[in-house]
Amino acid sequence: MKKFLLVLAASFAMSSVAIAAPVTNIEKGDINAGYLYWNPKVEFNSIDLGSSNANGFFVESALSDKVIVGIETIKGSRSATDGGTTASLDARFTDVTLQYKVSDKLRLIAGNRNYDTSAYVSGLGSDSDSTNKFIIGISASTALGDKTTGYASVLNNTVGTDWQVGVNQSLTDTVDFNVNYRYYDGDSATLKGIGAGLVCKF
Repeated sequence: MKKFLLVLAASFAMSSVAIAAPVTNIEKGDINAGYLYWNPKVEFNSIDLGSSNANGFFVESALSDKVIVGIETIKGSRSATDGGTTASLDARFTDVTLQYKVSDKLRLIAGNRNYDTSAYVSGLGSDSDSTNKFIIGISASTALGDKTTGYASVLNNTVGTDWQVGVNQSLTDTVDFNVNYRYYDGDSATLKGIGAGLVCKF
């Protein structure tokens, strides 16, 4: 049973992960929407809990030459059974952000992140939690070629810090393919791994 309580605690820690949307090129009046996937390796208090899958979507709009608003939601789940006892978790977070373009290559980020988590352990019952945290961050990008852009970003709140580096590759005039590496450093949990996604421009 202690093992399942550990998995449950680790899963709650996982729900605090900052999985930010990729940094994309966007100009006044444009709208970008995309799908996100991440498969991080999870460690809780230096104990390896294996990999977990997360899927999400985001939409952002450039209100002016300098201001971008966005919303992103991403969800992950875990479950395990041992000795007839089952533990499961559903975790979702939703970001509402405001980005300010200091220049074409540098942005400041601020917003709210809602963590919404529910967990169940057979024999112990279920529990849920919903929390809001203020987030701040910064991102930088640079052209790597005619159709390729590289970027790096960092987001922080009182729960932990998320680092991301990635590349956007234009497939068409309106569709980009994204690949990235993310590393999350929290009080008790660390997550690291490769993610990918598609971004559509409107």
